[in-house]
Amino acid sequence: MRDALDILKSLKRCGEDVRIAGTVVIKHPELVSIGNHVAIDDFCVVTTAMEIGDYVHVCPFVSIVGGQSALCILRDFTGLAAGCRLICGSDDYLGSGLTNPTIPRAYRARLQIAPVVLEKHALLGTNCVVHPGVTIGEGAAIGSCSLVTRSLEPWLIYRGIPAKSVRTRDKEKMLELEARLRKELSACPGGTYS
Repeated sequence: MRDALDILKSLKRCGEDVRIAGTVVIKHPELVSIGNHVAIDDFCVVTTAMEIGDYVHVCPFVSIVGGQSALCILRDFTGLAAGCRLICGSDDYLGSGLTNPTIPRAYRARLQIAPVVLEKHALLGTNCVVHPGVTIGEGAAIGSCSLVTRSLEPWLIYRGIPAKSVRTRDKEKMLELEARLRKELSACPGGTYS
């Protein structure tokens, strides 16, 4: 098992103030770019290519899977609560082939590979599951244990199986706080908070 320092050195790009727990598994670190002020907590697994923006938090026990030809994008200020599952690639279970990566290609079902994208300020609650090809719109928040099988509109709160909108989020206040934070950080030497 690689330690966190080895992972950081192997990344395609790594910003400042990046904290990756020692139990994190990033299968293809050369395909992963990480911005500034990012934390990836214990027992997370990433098997895809990935682009992570600034101020992103990935809580413990998150899985981002689909293989090295799959892609996950987490834009600035996004968050994944504990136990989330982002599926960027999967066997087509409705197909006529065998399923799982140990099966030779000629006998396997078709693969469904499509990016999962969380736009700025999007949040996933504990134990959410997101299917391939889904974009979570800017500022959207998804309640715990929800299943997301289609792309979601910006600045709404969703929950359920499948996830449905239940109300709106305060876009103006969140964007105001982001602007204030960025202004304060630009005035700080080194651009970080303690």
